[in-house]
Parts: sequence; structure tokens; C-alpha cells
Amino acid sequence: MNDEISLAKFLSRYGLMQGKDLKKVRHSDVKKLFPRFKRSSFEEISVNPALLYSGRVVMVNDGFDSIPYYVPSPKSDEIKEEEPMLFSRKEIKERTIDDRVYNYTDMSIYELTCLLTRRFNSCRNQSCARRELNRRGHTKKKYKRSEYKLKKGDY
Repeated sequence: MNDEISLAKFLSRYGLMQGKDLKKVRHSDVKKLFPRFKRSSFEEISVNPALLYSGRVVMVNDGFDSIPYYVPSPKSDEIKEEEPMLFSRKEIKERTIDDRVYNYTDMSIYELTCLLTRRFNSCRNQSCARRELNRRGHTKKKYKRSEYKLKKGDY
């Protein structure tokens, strides 16, 4: 049983928001854009687990992290709108993609693998880093496709 709610569902239920871009919102965006949603701490929940059981605190997952949030009370004066408001991605500052030109031959293997796993990296940097790692012999395919490829008459 999963005891957490998605961030998009949390915002649509308790923040009266809707829109397809709600699924792209992260916890850091909620902290900046919607300060009325208060966070709890894991220490507070471990000391007083009745907060979770009673429903005063909900675990909210944005696809990467789970963070406890206090459930806003229905008597709140902050939410007076009858219709849900639409949320657009334009309100969030776009993240920039690292597209710098590196000297891949001088980089260590660790730095090259970081270029492969970095979240906001350009495709060019990733492919150049992968090419340099292949040249050094540090990345290998999991299997050779030719060994598993079906030959005529095998199927």
C-alpha cells in the first residue's frame, strides 16, 4: 500500500489548481510559488506519528522526493476562489541546460561519468563524454548484440 500522494494531486485537491503542467512542478517550485503550503519535518513525524494517522500531515511525492506537508484546513481564508485556477509552466523559471564546451581529454573518468548522469546536460556533452569514455575503454555494453541476434532458421 502506497501511503503518499502525488504533488499534482495535492495541488489540485488542496490548492484548487488544474492543468497539464501540474505534473512538472517540483517541491522547490511549490516552496517559492505557494508559501501557504506548510511543510512538516520527518523528525516531527517520528516523534508524533498521529499526525500522519489523523490526516493532518500527508506525504507528498513529486516523482523524486517525498516530503511531508500539512493539509490546509477547509476553513482557511486564503482560498476563497470557487473555480480552480489554471497553472501554467510560464510561472516557473526555466532551467538552463549546460552546453559548455569541455576539454574531454583532460577530464577524469569521474568527471566524464558525471557528464553522463547530470540531469540538465546537453546531448552533445553527453555524447562527447561517452565517446571519450569508450576511447579510454571504460564503458562497455552489457552484451554483444551479435551473440544474441537471431539467425535465419532460429525462429
